[in-house]
Amino acid sequence: MAVPIWKDYFCNLGAVASQYFRIRVNSTTIYQGRAFRAASSGNLYIRINDICADYMAQTPPPVPNSTPSQVTFPMSFTVQKSSNGSSWTTVETVDFNDDWSYDSSFNPSTMGMAFPITGRIDLRQIVVQTRYASGSVTAAAKYGATNRNITLYLQTSSDGTAFGNALAHAGAGRMEFDCPSYETYSGKKLTSVTIGNATYAVTDKCCRVVLYYKNPFGGYDHLLIEGNAKRRRASSRDTFTADYDNTAQRREDWVFVNETSETWTLHTGRLSDEQSARMPYLLESTDVFFCDLDNPTVFVPALIVTDSYDIQTFKSNGRTMTDYGFDVRLAQKQYRR
Repeated sequence: MAVPIWKDYFCNLGAVASQYFRIRVNSTTIYQGRAFRAASSGNLYIRINDICADYMAQTPPPVPNSTPSQVTFPMSFTVQKSSNGSSWTTVETVDFNDDWSYDSSFNPSTMGMAFPITGRIDLRQIVVQTRYASGSVTAAAKYGATNRNITLYLQTSSDGTAFGNALAHAGAGRMEFDCPSYETYSGKKLTSVTIGNATYAVTDKCCRVVLYYKNPFGGYDHLLIEGNAKRRRASSRDTFTADYDNTAQRREDWVFVNETSETWTLHTGRLSDEQSARMPYLLESTDVFFCDLDNPTVFVPALIVTDSYDIQTFKSNGRTMTDYGFDVRLAQKQYRR
C-alpha cells in the first residue's frame, strides 16, 4: 500500500553511527548524502518523505511553451545505503501517493480520488476524474428513468482532449466523460452520471464558468459556478517621455508596454454544510484551471487570489445556506507593445 506524501516515513539504515545513503527513481539518483545517528547507540533512521516530495512536485518547465514531463502515481523510491559511498545495497522501496490531505482515514484504493463540492455539471462540459488504478471504469448514465452504462478508458498520453499532460501528474491517468457526446439517448436528455464514488447531476445550459482543480487527495474535481460571475481587466503601463517640442502637436508621452491581467469574481450559489466543508479543496488548491463554457474545450491555468475565508454552516450563517465569493486570476498576462 502506498504512503501519503505528507506522512513522515523513516527508513532504518542499521545499527551504525553514520551511513552514506541515496534515493533513486528507476536508475536516476535524486538525492545522495550521509546521515549521522543522533543517539550514542541504537539504529540510524532517515526521514525520506520531504526529499521525495520535492522530486514529486510539478516544477515549472525550463523551456518556454513546453510542458512538464508526465509522471504517474504512486511513485516508487528506492533507498540504498553504503559504508564507503561507492558500493550500494538496497534498504527498501517505498511507494508514495500525491496526497496532501493530512487525513489518516483516507484510503484511495477504496474511497477513490473524486470529492466534488456540489457534484453539479453542465451539459457542455467535460467531466474529469483521475485515478490511481489503471484500466477502465463504467459510467452509469441516467436519462430520466432510462439507464445506460458507458465504458471509460484510462488516458495517460497528451492527447489534447482536456489538459494534456497536466492531469496525468495526479495519478495513473484520467477518465473523461464528454457530456456533449452523451447528451441524449433514446430521445431523452442526460440527467445524471455516476463515475466511481461520485455522482454528478446535470443542470441546464445556463452557467458560464467551471473551475477544474486538484484536490488534496491527489485527484481532480470541478466546480460549476452557479452564482454570479463578474469579469474585469486591470492594466499596468510602462511609459517613456520623448523630447519636448512646443512647435507641433505630437506625442510627448508614449506607452512602451501595456500589461493586462484578467480577474473573475465568482459566486458559488447556495451550499449545504457538507458542500461548504469541501470548499477548502478548491480555495487551497495549488493547481486550478478556468474554463469558459462558451468555449468548453479550452482550459486556462488560473490562481485563486482570495487569501482568507470563513467556513460557514447553516446555523452560523443566520440559518440560511452559505454562498462563497472569491477571486480567480488567469495565470497568463497579456502584453501590448
